[in-house]
Amino acid sequence: MVIKPGEKYTFTVERPFHISKAVIDFSSRPHDSCGVYIHSAITSLIVDCEDHKGIILCNLGSQETKKIVKSEADLDINFRVGQHITLYSEKLHPDESTNNLFKTLTIHPSGYEFVV
Repeated sequence: MVIKPGEKYTFTVERPFHISKAVIDFSSRPHDSCGVYIHSAITSLIVDCEDHKGIILCNLGSQETKKIVKSEADLDINFRVGQHITLYSEKLHPDESTNNLFKTLTIHPSGYEFVV
């Protein structure tokens, strides 16, 4: 599964699964016309699960010079059969006046399916 900026992935869980990691797709980092990478926003992986909306699973970023946020996160999230979930991402930037200068990054969650 790939969580792209501005897209929501809604489904009902048919087979139980586990998300164990989320990583930034470095090819989604914004760059200028010369190919130099520019800063990107901190990007949150978020889930809506049943009536619980906006649960932040992790915050990821690609700014190597600032070790505040990492480009990957270890997770331990389980989803059961029948749960209605929506996975999506949102950008966070503390200064709303420059928020449009920063781009949301693509996130790759990974994990495994439970075999029953």
